[in-house]
Amino acid sequence: MEKSQDAKKKTDSTSGVLSREMIDELKKDPRALFKEAIRKNDAASCLVKTAEIHGHYCPGSTLGVMATLYGLSLLKKETADSDGIMENLLAIIEVNACFADGVQAVSGCTLGNNSLIYRDLGKHAVTFVSRNEKEGVRIRLLPDFKTYIHKEVPEFYPLMDKVIMKRKGTQEEEKLFREKATEAAFAIITYPFEKLFAFERVIPVIPERAPITGTMVCPECGEEVMETKTGKRGLLRNMCFACGGKFQEVNGQGIIERNFRDHGHHTEPE
Repeated sequence: MEKSQDAKKKTDSTSGVLSREMIDELKKDPRALFKEAIRKNDAASCLVKTAEIHGHYCPGSTLGVMATLYGLSLLKKETADSDGIMENLLAIIEVNACFADGVQAVSGCTLGNNSLIYRDLGKHAVTFVSRNEKEGVRIRLLPDFKTYIHKEVPEFYPLMDKVIMKRKGTQEEEKLFREKATEAAFAIITYPFEKLFAFERVIPVIPERAPITGTMVCPECGEEVMETKTGKRGLLRNMCFACGGKFQEVNGQGIIERNFRDHGHHTEPE
C-alpha cells in the first residue's frame, strides 16, 4: 500500500505551474502548441514560446522565428510536423547568435536531437530540408531589415550600441534597452516575410544520421565518455579530449580549438 502511494506521489508531482490536464496533453505531443502556432502562422505565440528558452525578447531571435515560419511554409506539411526523433527535418544554421534560438525553438531542430547543423559562416541564414526530399529551402535575411526596426523603434539601435556593443549603459538604460528590444521584436512580426527575407530552392549537402556510439571510461580521469570522442593512437589512445588537452568548442566566436592545459580548465576530481 505504501509503495503505491509513493508511486502516486511521483506521478502527481507538479507545482501547479502547468495544470495536470495540460501536462497530460503535452505528454502526448510536447510540441503541440508550437505545431498549432506554425499551422496558423501565429508568430506572436512562437515568439513568446521562443523567449522561454532564449531568456528575453529581441529582434535577433524574432527574425529566427520568422525565418523558420517562412521556411516551413515552403516545405511539405508533414515535414513541418517532425518531432526530431528520426532526424527527418534538418535545419542548417549559418550563425551562432540570437537568430539560432528562434530557429531551434520553432523548428524543433536542436543540437541535442542532432537535427541542427551549424555551419560557421556568420550569416543570418538557415536552410530547411527533409531527409526524404532532395530539395530544401534556404532563407536569408535581407540587409534592409534594420531600416524597419529603426522606423518602428528608433531608440533601439542607439541603446544597443551603448548597452551591448560598448558595455557602458547604466541600469536605467539597460532596463530601457530590454523594453525597446521587446517593442522591436513584436513590431517585426507584423511585417510580411518577403520584406525581411529572400529564399531559394537548394539541394544541400547533409551529413549522415548521427551514429549510435558506445561509451567507455577514460583511463586518465575515470569519467565516462563517448568512444568517438577519445584519442585514437599513441599515448592519447582511449583518453578523453579533456585529458588529451585539445578539443573544439562552439562559443560566441564560432568554432574554435581550445587547449585545457593552456587555460587551466582541467581540474582534478574531488
